[in-house]
Amino acid sequence: MTYDPIPALQALGYTEREAAFLYLVANHSSYFLRRQFDWFIDRNKGSIVSHFIAKARAAGHIKFIDYKQGWYVYHLCSRVIYRLCGDPESQLRRRKSDALVRTRLMALDCVLANEADHYLASASDRAHYFEHVRGVSAELFTDDDGRLHPLLTAFPISLTDREQPARCSVRFVFIDEGLSGAAKFLRYLDAVEPLLRAVGSFEVIYVANSESAFPSAKAAFWSRFSQSPARSRGLFGEYVRAARAPSRSALDGRFTTVLLRHSYPAIQRSKGSGSGRVRSAGEVRTDK
Repeated sequence: MTYDPIPALQALGYTEREAAFLYLVANHSSYFLRRQFDWFIDRNKGSIVSHFIAKARAAGHIKFIDYKQGWYVYHLCSRVIYRLCGDPESQLRRRKSDALVRTRLMALDCVLANEADHYLASASDRAHYFEHVRGVSAELFTDDDGRLHPLLTAFPISLTDREQPARCSVRFVFIDEGLSGAAKFLRYLDAVEPLLRAVGSFEVIYVANSESAFPSAKAAFWSRFSQSPARSRGLFGEYVRAARAPSRSALDGRFTTVLLRHSYPAIQRSKGSGSGRVRSAGEVRTDK
């Protein structure tokens, strides 16, 4: 029998919608904003989110981080919640840097906008899928200690067709939180390229809150996987660049850019780099 954590979370006093949201946060971000809960329950502000936050704070399941200027980020930190969601030792319980908080919030926005995707939530889910479903050698996606490579645990990974997991395309999300520049994406490609080639059919989705890095990210991707990409229909029904990559076996590699225009709290950059804010609300997806 498949374990369903939602009734267990409801037993703590949450409604079904609240329990489902907590499960989503526990698996994908550990941090959330009020507007993300409103989006999830399809409400435009109101008392429902206030009651939910008050309940969760009183139970000790969440803490809030005050970023000033009216910004509050809520951190799901309760071991009980993570245990009921199947991962009692989750590192998501621990406070992260401001840059990682932003990354997690952006990841949750991506997941909320694409709830129908089949996500590989935990490190164990991902390792099992790649090795036992896709038949990929573990050395292609683990570090020297045999753990899933950190860059493969940091961002959402999903399947395009849960009914055909051994053959469907795999979507790998990379999130540019606005502080690291192109170097981080190049490290990401270095880490995941062997896995992408072994999987064969994949889509790399570059998510950012500014378009400035899109051209360099696009060039970096296609320099590895194709020189003359063709057009094909991809994620979210948008037309994206797609091509067969030159290798011994045919690859179906796709690259998509997603521009988030949601607002996020201001965060401190590293010493000497100033501070930054993310721009206006809304979300735009583009083909670069």
